[in-house]
Amino acid sequence: MKKVLVCGLNPAWQKTLHFRTLVPGEVNRAYALEQTASGKGINFSRAAKRWGKAETKLLQFAGGVTGKMLTEVLDHEGIGHITVFSSAVTRTCSTVISETPPSVTELIEPNEPITFETSKQLYQTALEALDGVDALAVCGTYPPGVTGHFYSGLIEKAVRDGKFVMLDSFLDVEESLKHEIPFMKVNQEEILKLTGQRELRDAFRFCKKHFRLKMTAVTAGASSAFFFDGVNVWRLSVPKVSKVVNPIGAGDTCSAVTCSEVLSGTAPLEAFQLGLCAASASCLTPSAAEYDVAAARAFRMEILSPELIETL
Repeated sequence: MKKVLVCGLNPAWQKTLHFRTLVPGEVNRAYALEQTASGKGINFSRAAKRWGKAETKLLQFAGGVTGKMLTEVLDHEGIGHITVFSSAVTRTCSTVISETPPSVTELIEPNEPITFETSKQLYQTALEALDGVDALAVCGTYPPGVTGHFYSGLIEKAVRDGKFVMLDSFLDVEESLKHEIPFMKVNQEEILKLTGQRELRDAFRFCKKHFRLKMTAVTAGASSAFFFDGVNVWRLSVPKVSKVVNPIGAGDTCSAVTCSEVLSGTAPLEAFQLGLCAASASCLTPSAAEYDVAAARAFRMEILSPELIETL
């Protein structure tokens, strides 16, 4: 089984509160509460473990009581991790789900800064860990105190060593994009912000001209997704979900399954399609990055194959 080093520097202790009806400005009492470890790197690792085609090792900082609870959950789930404990307390994020009217609201606490010594410790450990894996997945932003060199340094080594790299991040990644990255997966809003363009077509052109990306995959929630291989633009169908329970973590699920499939030898376009199906399946569960693999594969049988729409 292929091994992936997952760089997820912004973990969170996740609370999900369920309400029959949510009334802004009033006292609202939840009828259910779920708590677990989360964040883009953790969600990626959890989704990859469920898919079962790649083994992950997660890089992260953790601190305080929430950091301790977070690592305990990972150990209980059997998710491998390299954790450097920090004086910065791990943030808590809250997902607020209302049934009537239907809505999902995410409340994200600010991060406490990571010290230079703590960041350096995890970075040096990460460089060593890269030697024992087949791929690097860079997931999400980094907390205050960590610089863009953390990402770009790992990516530079991974690319130099011939490893597959997936970039699932868009904020302050310009230094990272100087390297020849095999695969970037972002959503439509993110790629438009990253490139400063208004249209997706122009964003792909910008990527082709200014970045050394081999492949770019773009999601857009329940709308069609797009895949750019440097020449051709493909449109991909997204399975219809009758009732979205919780969409948080769907993008991370897509990244994890896509990466796992590419490493298993699946053509990248089909790998991304399978990732989209797993993402849709994850929307059917109350917990981030939890999904039924059989449901994901059933979705793939129901939708059309990718459609070539343009050559740039």
